[in-house]
Parts: sequence; C-alpha cells; structure tokens
Amino acid sequence: MRKNYALLLTASAIVVAAVIVFVGSANDSGSAAPTQSAANATSLPPGHPSICPSSSAAPDASQMIAALKAKLGKNPSDTQTMTALGTAFSMSEHYDKAEALFLRALRMWPGDPEASVQLAMVYHARGNATKAKALIRGVLKKNPKFQKAHNDLAGIYFDEGHIAQARAEWKKAAAIDP
Repeated sequence: MRKNYALLLTASAIVVAAVIVFVGSANDSGSAAPTQSAANATSLPPGHPSICPSSSAAPDASQMIAALKAKLGKNPSDTQTMTALGTAFSMSEHYDKAEALFLRALRMWPGDPEASVQLAMVYHARGNATKAKALIRGVLKKNPKFQKAHNDLAGIYFDEGHIAQARAEWKKAAAIDP
C-alpha cells in the first residue's frame, strides 16, 4: 500500500509539473498570461498562475486526460491513475468529473490523503472553502507530515486573505521537506 501511495504522489507531481510546463510554454510563446481576479492581481507575482484560476486561464490538458483515461480503461481499479485523472480534470476546471473520480478513488481506498486533498481543492475552487479546509484538516490529523496538505491549506488561507495562517502552514510544509 505504501508503494502505491508513493506512486500516487509521483503521478500527481507529474500532472502538476506537466501543467506548469504547459502554462510556462504558453506564456513563452507570446500568448497572454492567465487572467487573474483583481484580488489575486496584487497578491501574486506577474505571470504566476492563480491558485483558483478563472475558466479563461484553464490549461488545455486534453492529451493528458486522454492518456490517463486510456490507462484507467485498462485497469479501472487503479486509484493512482484515477486520482491523477481527477487532478487533470480539476486543473482543466471540469470539477464535476474531478469530484466523481476523487470520490470513486476514496471509496476504493478510504482515507487516501492525496485524493482527499485533491477533492478539497475542488471544493475550494467551487467556493466552499469551509468544506475544503475541514477535509484537509482531517487529512492532517491522520497524516501531520503530508506536505501537500499543508501547502494546499496555506493556499486556501492565502486566497481568503488570512496571511498569518497561510504563512504558518507554509512553514509547517517547509519544516517537513525544506
């Protein structure tokens, strides 16, 4: 099970890296940078993707989604691929599809911290920060050294303007793996 969890984290990191590379290459090619809300425009450095982007800023992850769908089709009980696909849908702002995949993964592997935190970020993207924070706090109660949970909770606090709380969570994350 630990091996599967490590593979899940690796798959999630690959998805995030692919999106970062995609966004970076789109900006290098001369296209417009992602649109940010007025609140985020002064909070994040120029060119930094928003934590909760608008639909005009959502990356086109269609090739990644197609590959992950094909992989999941070959092994429908692969919770790692299921979570990676959910993450790709979430990053593309297909929140209903992402939520369904995260919930399905959690039915198959109850308490999976990665799927739980990704589901929380879907709730946050939909405007339900209270539900998102509660879910992440539950993950941290069981997995206090899960760095991604601290980072995502910090991002939610930051979006809400709770800078001191965000900073505290980022410090916890940095203490886990500087």
